[in-house]
Amino acid sequence: MTHIIDTLLNVTEGVLLVEYPATGHPELTFFEVLNGWREKGITPLIVDIGDTLHVFLQNLRFEGIDLSVDDIPVIKERGMVEVGKVLGYVEVIEDFDYHLATYGQLAKKVPKESRDHTIVVGMEKFSFTFIDDPPKLERYFETVTRRYLSIKGRTSFLFLNTDVASEYLRKGLEQDSDYVLRVRGREVRVLKSPGVMVNEL
Repeated sequence: MTHIIDTLLNVTEGVLLVEYPATGHPELTFFEVLNGWREKGITPLIVDIGDTLHVFLQNLRFEGIDLSVDDIPVIKERGMVEVGKVLGYVEVIEDFDYHLATYGQLAKKVPKESRDHTIVVGMEKFSFTFIDDPPKLERYFETVTRRYLSIKGRTSFLFLNTDVASEYLRKGLEQDSDYVLRVRGREVRVLKSPGVMVNEL
């Protein structure tokens, strides 16, 4: 496990944004985060947007790593491929209030021991919905992200493909995150941490 990820797994509260290019192999960092938490006795919730979890697991197999997530609670945002212990689906993203209500109902099914640790994969896929409507994306941040990723006593890793995400989505997530990491293969750099902003590095 990289020293940076090992250190960040001790963060007890905050949002950690993991940025990666299309060729960046984020699945290796995902593997380190999930395994690192498991070693600490933590079973996180995974929010899987558009079957990204399936892609991560397939890419890990290509790397010779067979990672089982059968014991991991999963909330799916769209997508069709079920991996992990799927609790249900959120099919509608455009209607924020409906989205929150559906997610809230599914969140009640999350085991108590998994509610304070979350991994979200496929964040960039939200920008497909709002690519031509920046004001709606801003409302998304106000209505969904800043309420739905409440960080009090909770830790969330968000994985974002920066080659696919709109610049508006990337900047919004960077602003709302406590830590911003950039991943390429096994190399991890910290771009933002409490007290240090992205544009200061």
